Amino acid sequence: LRKESDITTGIEHRPQQASRLLRHLQKQGASVTLKSDHWDEALIESTIARGPHKSAHEYAEFLREEMTDFVKKGYWIVLPYKALRNQRKQFKLLRVNPMGVVPQRARRPRLIVDYSFLDLNRDTVKLAPQEAMQFGHALHRILHSIVDSDPQYGPVKLIKVDIADGFYRIWLNLDHIPKLAVAIPSLKGEEPLLALPLVLPMGWTESPPYFCAA
Repeated sequence: LRKESDITTGIEHRPQQASRLLRHLQKQGASVTLKSDHWDEALIESTIARGPHKSAHEYAEFLREEMTDFVKKGYWIVLPYKALRNQRKQFKLLRVNPMGVVPQRARRPRLIVDYSFLDLNRDTVKLAPQEAMQFGHALHRILHSIVDSDPQYGPVKLIKVDIADGFYRIWLNLDHIPKLAVAIPSLKGEEPLLALPLVLPMGWTESPPYFCAA
């Protein structure tokens, strides 16, 4: 279901520091490496019984519409919990985290996963380049670049780009996605459903540095 990578082919031949990492993200996807052992079945069952955050139930209709759109775009897949139970390899890696919905003023709500609720973020081994996230002093850096630019190429032009669903442009390692599984609301009488991200999800601690690196 996942679409082609948004990272250009031949990236490994580009003369840049991140080319090796970008090649890995293009071919394999971001790794999800955890410090702790696998969850036992009792813990998995308890998280299934608990389900998503209250906010997910409050915005259940919006969440299902949004998730349907994301499935069509190849960002997520949605499966019945029992389907994963029948897959021994995937079930062994399974961690179930609660989905939430964050309302935003004058904008549509945003889906987010609470990967801190059961300490998955704290349990994650930091493999993404943290130095890729450069926050603060943006104006100073921009002005510095303008002043240092070579005038022989003409006047400096600036562009501001807003990448829609930015994190969703970077793949996850397919073998690791059960570790980032998400409980989503089920309709009355419907069996428990799990959403699994095929790309970097909102709420995971490694999503920002991997995205910024790309």
